[in-house]
Amino acid sequence: MSFLKFRLPAALAMIGLASLVTFLQVKANEETDDQIVEEAVWNPDANDLAEINQACSNQQAPQYNHCFIEQMGNFASSDAVAFSQLLASQKTPHLGYLSGLREAGQVDLGYVAYPDGPEFSHGWVLLNGIPALVNVDDLHALPQAGMANDPQFKALSKNHPQVHLAVSNDLRMPDAVPEIESVGDGGERFIVPYALQENCAGCKPLGIASFAFDFGPTGKYLGAKFVKVTPQAQ
Repeated sequence: MSFLKFRLPAALAMIGLASLVTFLQVKANEETDDQIVEEAVWNPDANDLAEINQACSNQQAPQYNHCFIEQMGNFASSDAVAFSQLLASQKTPHLGYLSGLREAGQVDLGYVAYPDGPEFSHGWVLLNGIPALVNVDDLHALPQAGMANDPQFKALSKNHPQVHLAVSNDLRMPDAVPEIESVGDGGERFIVPYALQENCAGCKPLGIASFAFDFGPTGKYLGAKFVKVTPQAQ
């Protein structure tokens, strides 16, 4: 009987410890339930990209995009491939891969490389909210009517009739971040800059247009709105 009295508390203690470990594991999973994580980041070397381009060289878009993502599987993680598939499945599809990730609260900032030329182009996406990906560089999705009625934009367009929104590499470099504000009851606002340019190679931007992307406290995307135009000194 004394032996059982000794073993029973020990057994209960072991059960309690196992329950605690399980609880902590569940909590850890809850705290890291982001759909897109660091494993989705891919930074290929030139040889990897050369092999992919060679394998897909006889394809035309959109078949080229599908081929590129399929060939990525030979060099990148499954998470990286899944991100590229998600980006390519958006309403305005793009071929790109996640080159960096910065945690920013409920919603994170992703850096995207677009292999559409020898120099590549760069962009930003907002990740892990609802939906999991919002491409801020999809210019077709921006509410440009507010910008068109802005006095600063009207003044620019009067002297430069061809001025338009553009995504500039200078504004999307890996060390650049948008302004992030707290809004409402735990929501987030990302203020994203865009270049206002004319149709001429090498021309400096005439100004910067800013748009705000708002998310609620649960990370739900609430929409984008025009903020302001800031003219640039020429």
